[in-house]
Amino acid sequence: MKINPDTFCGATWFQVRNRQDMTKTVCCLVDYLTEDPGTEELTPIEYLNTPKMVTMREQMAKGIKVPQCQECWKHEQHGDQSYRQQINKFLEGPWLNAYFKHKTDYNTDLVLMSDIKVGNTCNFACVMCNPTDSSMIYNSWVKDQSSQFVQEYLRNDPLYLEKAKATGYKETKYREYVDSAVLSNKHIKMIKLLGGEPLLDKKLLQQLSNIPIERKRKITLQVVTNGSMPMIEKSKELKDFHKILYCVSLEGIGDTQDYARYGSDWTQIEQNILSQLEYDPKSINILTCLQATTITKIGDLINWANQYQIPFALGELEYPHFLGISAVPDKLKQETVKVLNTVENYFVSDNSESVALDIKSLIDFITDSRYNKKMHKQFMDYLKFYEKDKTIKTFTDVFPEWRPYCEV
Repeated sequence: MKINPDTFCGATWFQVRNRQDMTKTVCCLVDYLTEDPGTEELTPIEYLNTPKMVTMREQMAKGIKVPQCQECWKHEQHGDQSYRQQINKFLEGPWLNAYFKHKTDYNTDLVLMSDIKVGNTCNFACVMCNPTDSSMIYNSWVKDQSSQFVQEYLRNDPLYLEKAKATGYKETKYREYVDSAVLSNKHIKMIKLLGGEPLLDKKLLQQLSNIPIERKRKITLQVVTNGSMPMIEKSKELKDFHKILYCVSLEGIGDTQDYARYGSDWTQIEQNILSQLEYDPKSINILTCLQATTITKIGDLINWANQYQIPFALGELEYPHFLGISAVPDKLKQETVKVLNTVENYFVSDNSESVALDIKSLIDFITDSRYNKKMHKQFMDYLKFYEKDKTIKTFTDVFPEWRPYCEV
């Protein structure tokens, strides 16, 4: 079998990601575009060899850009490095060509990468998040089910809150999944931990620590974290892995971060990041999504990351729609574009090329986006719901530039 470099994606052959309800998918980008009912009880290999996945691989081998992967095709069209390309780069080597040299079908027998969502246990309730990713939000929604925003979810899926109950490694189904995907899988090369906040799941971290040293030395461990936990302590516990990378999700610095990520203490988070950088300078990445809430302060975050030479990944928020760029008045978007134009050329890091491309893509995205008054109003209404019962500064206290636009 010959690999088609224009459409081949190693994730479709060798990676599995579990959702909160234990259905399976391939990656975070496909996750929001597809549903996979009936896959809850499947092992990772069984899922990868379902008719749906086999057909997907066959189509991609023939050069077809399947619709499930539209996010990657979009990034590549803009000149960005897509997730598909990143995965393929991680997997590249003589073994890959050898694997496909005598392949005559589209079944797979290897799980090399596993995205493990260990539940929604989290100490934050972020503005753009939901109950399936945060137990704090789950608890608040259960108490306030009469809210129009909660009701909207329940109209679409009456069992939504039931499916989003707090879960974690303590549950049998998670332990069994982790065992089949990682602990008893001698071929695993990359483990990505997602939550909630995965560093709160001590039992899972202990199980990962118990993986034999000779196996750990071949495994890259990625942890998507909110930065609230001291990463040095975890790094020492997990020191035998080939590489540990903390992908710290931030929405800004100072009050911007603490407003958008309720529960955040920026002073502590900054200290955790800088301490980890001193311990291992190449172990931190910053992740952020450009969204209506924080769009006007994005320059502050990029300047801060540049100050410490931290690789920076910048994308746009896809959901909920009323937190997207279309909710932002044109004048504020124009000001943001001015800021992004100034940061594109001076940001320096190991990933400077891809960062610049990400920013260019976002400038195009912002420039092409059309203001939507309905989304703007929903955004303003949602902020009242978000701030309810929270001891935080108000939106206009943190973002005074929005004051002229708060009455739609």
